[in-house]
Amino acid sequence: MHPVLPHSVEVLEGLAASTGAFTMEHFEDVDAALAQDKLAAAQGLVFYTSGELPLDDAARQRLLDFVAAGNAFVGFHSASDTLYEWSAYGALVGGYFNGHPWHEEVGLVIEEPAHPALSGLVAPVTLTDEIYQFSDWQQGSTVLLSLDTGTVDLGAGGVQQEAWGFPLAWTRAHGRGRVFYTALGHGDVWDDAAFQALALGGIRWATGTE
Repeated sequence: MHPVLPHSVEVLEGLAASTGAFTMEHFEDVDAALAQDKLAAAQGLVFYTSGELPLDDAARQRLLDFVAAGNAFVGFHSASDTLYEWSAYGALVGGYFNGHPWHEEVGLVIEEPAHPALSGLVAPVTLTDEIYQFSDWQQGSTVLLSLDTGTVDLGAGGVQQEAWGFPLAWTRAHGRGRVFYTALGHGDVWDDAAFQALALGGIRWATGTE
């Protein structure tokens, strides 16, 4: 389990309270979160997972149908590190975690400066985090942030350079729903103002409250 998970909840609850942009209910039981009555009362789901999620076929279909109906799916960091055998989830999120060669201060490239999810970010952006790389990259994503490869050692152990580079935040569509994912969010970065702005912007864009 990521030790930062409880703190991530605190930060998101603080952003909800301070901005009024959203309200949230926290679940550690994914079956409870995906219960039909809970989904009926929600406009979006935020995943920050810990290990392989135990979703049966009915819960998986409820998740896909919920987003496709016009609701939001937001994923932080390890939300791409689960459900590897369910390709529909990889297509929803946009790719699967494939290692983290760096955990250090890095620079970010703002790829879509006019995107409303990035309205709280001002270039240049640097932060310290565990940096993911991805496999099974899905076409159709709009990359918002990517790694500034000039700020890392591309010869470090485990680095796998792919055609899609090193995206760190992106958006997707799933049916009528909006998907926002960022690979960032491993540890103390949750206290970083730029990361909090990204988290808030992503949630607001995905839920249509930007």
